[in-house]
Amino acid sequence: MKKKTKIEKPLTEAELPLMTAVWVLGPCTVKDVQTEVAKEKELAYTSVATIMKILETKGYLKSFKTDKAHTYEALITKDDYEAQSLGHLADNLFAGDHSMMVMRLLNDSHLSKKDLEAIRAVLNSRLST
Repeated sequence: MKKKTKIEKPLTEAELPLMTAVWVLGPCTVKDVQTEVAKEKELAYTSVATIMKILETKGYLKSFKTDKAHTYEALITKDDYEAQSLGHLADNLFAGDHSMMVMRLLNDSHLSKKDLEAIRAVLNSRLST
């Protein structure tokens, strides 16, 4: 079984769109990521390349040489990143009180009836086990 990558700090606003692109694309080049990110925001090739090198240094990506380009691959899954980020948020903003974080979300957000029903289904499932 593959060892999970432990994150030290959440991704920055500049890094997150690039990691999201890598999660969508799977193994990809800087050009692939630039094209994917361009659907939302234009970034120069050199900017994308620099941020991807930073992500590799931080342990979020690994790269390997293929033909004329480097191919990058995520070292952490999106699910693992989400779970660790929420844990980091709960620990640092809510003093480790995960229930308080969830209650804040439920009380302050504009959740639809469909969203609330989906949350209820998950809660019911968790409570019955």
